[in-house]
Amino acid sequence: MRASLDAGATGAPPGLDGRPTLGFGPAPGRPASTTLKTLQDGTQVNQSLVLTPLGGLGEIGMNCLALEQTSDGVRERLLVDCGVTFPNDDHGVELYHPRFDAILDEGTILRGLILTHGHEDHVGAIPYLVAALTEQGAPRLLVAGPPYALEMARGRLADVGIDESRYELRAIRPGERLWLGGFGVEPVRVTHSIVDATALILETAAGTVVHSGDFKLESDPLDGQPTDEARLARAGDEGVRLLLSDSTNVFQAGDAGGELAVSEALEQLVATAEGRVVVGLFASNVHRLGALGAIARRTGRHVCLLGRSVRRHAEVGRQLGWLAWPSDLVVAPEIAASLPPRRLLYLVTGTQGEPRAALARLAAEDHPDLRLGPGDRVVLSSRVIPGAEQRVFAMQDDLLRLGVDLVTRLTHPAIHVSGHAHRDEQRRLLELVRPGSFMPVHGTLLHLRRHAELAREVGIEDTLVLQNGERAELGSSGLAKRGKFESGRVAIAAGRPVTAAVLQERRELGRSGLIVVVVGPGSGALRVVTRGVNEAERVRTVAEGAVRGVLATGATRDLPRLVEALWRAVRARVLDATGQRPVVEVDVVDAGRKR
Repeated sequence: MRASLDAGATGAPPGLDGRPTLGFGPAPGRPASTTLKTLQDGTQVNQSLVLTPLGGLGEIGMNCLALEQTSDGVRERLLVDCGVTFPNDDHGVELYHPRFDAILDEGTILRGLILTHGHEDHVGAIPYLVAALTEQGAPRLLVAGPPYALEMARGRLADVGIDESRYELRAIRPGERLWLGGFGVEPVRVTHSIVDATALILETAAGTVVHSGDFKLESDPLDGQPTDEARLARAGDEGVRLLLSDSTNVFQAGDAGGELAVSEALEQLVATAEGRVVVGLFASNVHRLGALGAIARRTGRHVCLLGRSVRRHAEVGRQLGWLAWPSDLVVAPEIAASLPPRRLLYLVTGTQGEPRAALARLAAEDHPDLRLGPGDRVVLSSRVIPGAEQRVFAMQDDLLRLGVDLVTRLTHPAIHVSGHAHRDEQRRLLELVRPGSFMPVHGTLLHLRRHAELAREVGIEDTLVLQNGERAELGSSGLAKRGKFESGRVAIAAGRPVTAAVLQERRELGRSGLIVVVVGPGSGALRVVTRGVNEAERVRTVAEGAVRGVLATGATRDLPRLVEALWRAVRARVLDATGQRPVVEVDVVDAGRKR
């Protein structure tokens, strides 16, 4: 099944806040006011372009890259993507976003944020960026990108409660060009595991820069919109100074494969199932959602959505015309409960074993809307993200214990393909664009270095591997590192930042447990409480003995020194008796002493 985007109006919107530096439309070329000089090879540059990666280089996820230049005497900056990453451990952290310190300096104008597509690792941090700019007193942020990405950004901004006056969302589609100061931005259609994905052709003071975004070169995508190789080749013919390209699958040979083959494999599994079919998938893959909707119709099943994320993507997909689902296809969980099992196809989230996601709750028999058992088929149309292996395999074991027929990529490889280019496709992009310089993005250091090797294999000698916290400069002599800056990530829990000190305390508590010692008025009453400590009763007895020993000496009436003495005594006695090093907290409650 193929779908098309309802493009809507394409007229040029008014300038942002009346600033004359903003242009919009199909007009090619650079604004006449930009001063250029010509290199020996004919390439025009104006000074240099500085690249500042806040995330995504040296890691997979949390993609955010700043481009900086001087145009007409004004120092200006453009951001490409602003994403989050998610924790692999459980310290109460919901997500991490980049530190924005390096782009909050005064004297440099932030022209805007350009999105390549709508995945969380590219749009999820936008609310935190807007909040940081608001706190600094900066003007409202222009966020431009494909319509689907903007809708995902809109949802995230609304979730956090960011006032709409603090940002502007502006759709820019392939074939259009947006000028932000001296930066020209043209999106180019690419195929990825989310609809409406783009690469970027960026006109800068240092020449043309191509950013691949997340991409692959799928020949026959379900939406009928393959990567626009002709436009990328034309950019190469016109001259590209620098290519920034996705490195995620650089160690995978060949090409990534297509969604059409996945659709065929899934249809076979749905059609041959005797009972319910539950398909776990990445909710953002609207292509696959659409294919599964068509499969449900052909096999006489209704679709039931379990999980907030899959409901959100289905809603946006239908709103923007990517999902042509009839009104009677999707049923609510309470309606599904009354239908025969063989008439149901559940689409659920949580393929990475996230504890509160739908799949994990189904595996634990803890989901309020569905109980699985013999006769049901569960298909995990996904891959295991590095770091999630233990959770995923534990969830799979739980599903098998329920008696379901479990189908995974290990036994049926055709049920999932990646949205990221494999090595042959990465090579093809390098050959299409033929850049003068190359910098790999989106990957660990190992990925980035291997991608740089690939670029050198096809004859691009000027390559540079950069990591978060390192700056690079593209000038007349090519790419070079230009020092370091303070970078890192900010942990978010319950919608608020969590400091490094708090995270360290949580790690220590998780590793060692906690002893709380409370000494009452007059140093008479004593209470010891333990949490997460092995041999808890013995530990309490040892701790109480240590406290009584200190109090019996009457060594000090100075409260801070007494607390220190009690803390040291409890730590030492518990370690000596049990070999454990729990966190110890001491509180002396005595009205007769001053703290």
